[in-house]
Amino acid sequence: MHPVSIASRSRLRSSVPYMAGLCLVLLLAACVQNPVTGKNDFLLVSEDWELQVGAQQYAPLRQQQGGDYITDTKVVNYVRSVGNKLAAASDRDLPYEFNVINDSTPNAWALPGGKISINRGLLVELNSEAELAAVLGHEIVHAAAKHGARGQSRSVGLQAGVVTATLLASNQGYNAQVAQMASAVGAQLINSQYGQGAELESDLFGMEYMSRAGYDPQGAVELQQTFVRLSQGGRSSTLERLFASHPPSQRRVDENRATAARLPKGGFTGEREYRSAMATLFNTREAYEAADQARVALQQGDTRKANSLVQTAMRIEPRESLFHSLAGDIAMSQNNLNAAKQSFTKAISLNGNYFYNYVQRGSINESQRNNDAARADYARSVSLLPTATAQLGLGKYAEGRGDTQVARRFYSMAAQADNTVGQQARQALVRVQPDSNSSSDNALMVTQGLTRNGNFAIQIVNQTSQKIGNIKLGVTVDNGRQQTLGVKQQLLPGEKRLIETGQKLTTSQANRVKVVVLGADVVRR
Repeated sequence: MHPVSIASRSRLRSSVPYMAGLCLVLLLAACVQNPVTGKNDFLLVSEDWELQVGAQQYAPLRQQQGGDYITDTKVVNYVRSVGNKLAAASDRDLPYEFNVINDSTPNAWALPGGKISINRGLLVELNSEAELAAVLGHEIVHAAAKHGARGQSRSVGLQAGVVTATLLASNQGYNAQVAQMASAVGAQLINSQYGQGAELESDLFGMEYMSRAGYDPQGAVELQQTFVRLSQGGRSSTLERLFASHPPSQRRVDENRATAARLPKGGFTGEREYRSAMATLFNTREAYEAADQARVALQQGDTRKANSLVQTAMRIEPRESLFHSLAGDIAMSQNNLNAAKQSFTKAISLNGNYFYNYVQRGSINESQRNNDAARADYARSVSLLPTATAQLGLGKYAEGRGDTQVARRFYSMAAQADNTVGQQARQALVRVQPDSNSSSDNALMVTQGLTRNGNFAIQIVNQTSQKIGNIKLGVTVDNGRQQTLGVKQQLLPGEKRLIETGQKLTTSQANRVKVVVLGADVVRR
């Protein structure tokens, strides 16, 4: 078997060395003035990169974390109105967006380009509009001051065209799915720790944005006091994700208090307005707590308790799609597929823009041989967030109708999963090869990029169920000159291997190189 190039599948950030003079020009050009602080920052990524990453990653990351909260549009519109007031007062004009994620974990995050999310679970921890403004203002500064871009310049991870990632939704009790993200960058950014300097900077300028927008900056002081109290009061496990990326400290309280003293006194606090806008969330808080407990019970195998708790949740808030989805998971664990499908259908009717319900209903339809319905569900789920389960299913249906080219494409993506679904996909790839001795672009997946120390690296993945050896890669510079790189070691089925070249490059250089598979052989026993 001699696989051919799959470079067209690799939208990658990698490169080969250029002239030292050109590198110097690129590095000097990377020193830019920060629009928030006015200081010169050393950046290896452009504003176009920020805007592209934010636009590409925003929707998939929200899907990964539970989807958007849509049960009460008043909540979402209120958050957006506060966010837009602060964005208008910021130092950088970006296409800001604000959304509420349907997750009980208190958290908030920002992507480059001004894409900001706050979890439902954090909204019920706040007490006023000024505190909400403090959270959103803080996140706006992370985007406006290029903190994410700065972090990428310090430590650019391997940025692959297609990367598998286990869904964060699994921490909510869902069956773990494997998502194919357009890039690993987004997940790295929202899970990174900015560092104390960036956090204090975001507090400082976020409070200035609050003051400009007419809010009482004292809300930021009260917010940090609340977080410090919660972190010391035995609830740190509940707030672990928030505190991991936004660590509270008495120093932040003191710094915020000093900043508030320098800013104009007074401003809007909005305690009553906040309670009114968030009334649905506060009134249904027990429903979400019951659902969270139901997920734990389901994980522990206590389906009776789980079902009782989810029924309680649905009685309190019958409009919440999430609860019907959980009821579907419980029914599936009891092998009651008809009841499960009914629950997922209800969940979809309440929220038709969350991938998970389509994946689950698709798997039920597949097991019941409702092929057209399963294919439609899988296709809809992939349009929201590609998963290995759905891609494997779509590959099977393409293979069944004789479209082996489409089948190989879906199997190839699903084969990256490091689980039984990926194993099935790798086996299917071997099955749909036109000839075991002919060329194929599905044996090896190649991605390329920069490691954390800035070295150009290539990652190869054996997508078959057989050993692959005698691998030869071609690295082509934009001038057309190609170098051959041989990989001596064999790759086991499903194995991934990272090859570092030792060449330090910038991300702009990385965009002008292609890596292709020149040849590889199946190792016969």
